[in-house]
Amino acid sequence: MCTTGALRIHDGSYLLFKNKDFGRPSFEDKLFVSRDCFGVCGTSSWAEADSSGDEFSGFSIGANSHGLFCADSNVREEPLEGRNYDELTEIALTEGTDVESAIEAVQRAQERDSYWCANLVLADPSCVATIEIRGTDLHYSIASDRVTRTNHHVHFGAEATDHDRVTTENRLAWSTERLSAAAGLPDILELQQSHDGGASGICNHTAYQTVYSYILIGSSDGTRLIVKQGHPCEEGTAADLLLPLGTHWSPDAAATFQNSFPSSQASPIATEDP
Repeated sequence: MCTTGALRIHDGSYLLFKNKDFGRPSFEDKLFVSRDCFGVCGTSSWAEADSSGDEFSGFSIGANSHGLFCADSNVREEPLEGRNYDELTEIALTEGTDVESAIEAVQRAQERDSYWCANLVLADPSCVATIEIRGTDLHYSIASDRVTRTNHHVHFGAEATDHDRVTTENRLAWSTERLSAAAGLPDILELQQSHDGGASGICNHTAYQTVYSYILIGSSDGTRLIVKQGHPCEEGTAADLLLPLGTHWSPDAAATFQNSFPSSQASPIATEDP
């Protein structure tokens, strides 16, 4: 189960964060990297016991060269014939240039297909937003400076078939409280490491383990990614990487980013030369 959120900061920068929780103690990310878009590849097999059957599609978190960020969190794999919601995060980032156009792109996709239930969080230099996905139903909300979501629908409401009926409401309450007082990056790092509920805190050590923590940070200098593999509360330094997007793109920059990303599977699935 995942905790996501976004924050616009008074200095004009903004960020999007995600703690990725899996039904296994460890995971190795795969990446998509191009001049225009970066994404951590999503998988529809997030709760399986091992990685042998992993099927990747879409993005679970990413950014594009326009400064748009997006991340998602699971609610439930319903309807059964629905498509992986990670595909909507990819659509938002490949078709959108800002929050508004990304929402429109997701709406168009929902007119064509139904998708598993999920929450999306988006951010750009001007605003932040959430999208709730429920099959062919969609609800979005735009806010000025901060928003957070976990693994149940706020607008549509929680249901008995949601994958997490134990920790999601508590994690949303803790994340909302911490985010309400957050002023910048140090507060978000503390939020990601927090254990307000003990082992089942935002940094999760229960049946669902936090296997990665990510923070995307946008400013006039480009987009940075702070990423740590494993529990964010544990010792070790997170990687602080400049994304090779837009004017920062080059094959060498992409290779440096790839080699610095904490994963044995970080070789990009797709790259783009000048």
